[in-house]
Amino acid sequence: MTDSRVTDSRVTASPGRAIDLIAFDVDGTLVEHPDGRVIWQLLNERYHGSDEIGEARYREFAAGRLEYQRWVELDVTGWMERGATRAQLLEEVRKLRRIAGARQTLAGLQSRGYKLAVISGTLDLVLEEHFPSHPFDVVHSNKLHFDADDRLHAWEATPFDHEGKAHALQALADRYGLPLSRCAFVGDNLNDVAATKAAGFSIALNPKTPEIEAAAHVSIRAAHLGAITEFFP
Repeated sequence: MTDSRVTDSRVTASPGRAIDLIAFDVDGTLVEHPDGRVIWQLLNERYHGSDEIGEARYREFAAGRLEYQRWVELDVTGWMERGATRAQLLEEVRKLRRIAGARQTLAGLQSRGYKLAVISGTLDLVLEEHFPSHPFDVVHSNKLHFDADDRLHAWEATPFDHEGKAHALQALADRYGLPLSRCAFVGDNLNDVAATKAAGFSIALNPKTPEIEAAAHVSIRAAHLGAITEFFP
């Protein structure tokens, strides 16, 4: 991917240390799939043969006819009914890869004193696999639970996806005694728009929709996560 960026007129220079906390989305931002899929799509394809059921549920959610927690429940119970195990789920998780430079970039940000967080609709298994010694102070994601035989048997749906991402960012600001103006967000897709608008500074990294590009202060297309560091000295 060729590095390029589009900078919004609201940003004329790096925000510098006006930012103290940086929150990240995961799927499409910190990890990626060669065909652009996310973990939910991969798992629905494994257990249902395609992601048509996921696409239908997204349309119901977008129309306001399906609550997010119920959406998660329907997907996860569908996998459970088909005998999903940790090993099987990890096979799909390993089809994802860390975006180039992710570990080094996050470690560098942490070493320079930034608080780091995840606000994502991903599964905790994705972070456990790809960032086992992660630098995040707080992680908000969906969680899976396995029984003694490593079969999937329970879940916890995050309240912090889509519009809830903005609430999570506010909760992080409150936790660390920061105004939102000192909190940044990095995301890539439609479910990141609320947090992108709420943040004092926001980056659309390899944006997938025009809505996230319009909402972000800066839009970057880059193959390496280090492209964001010019804004966080």
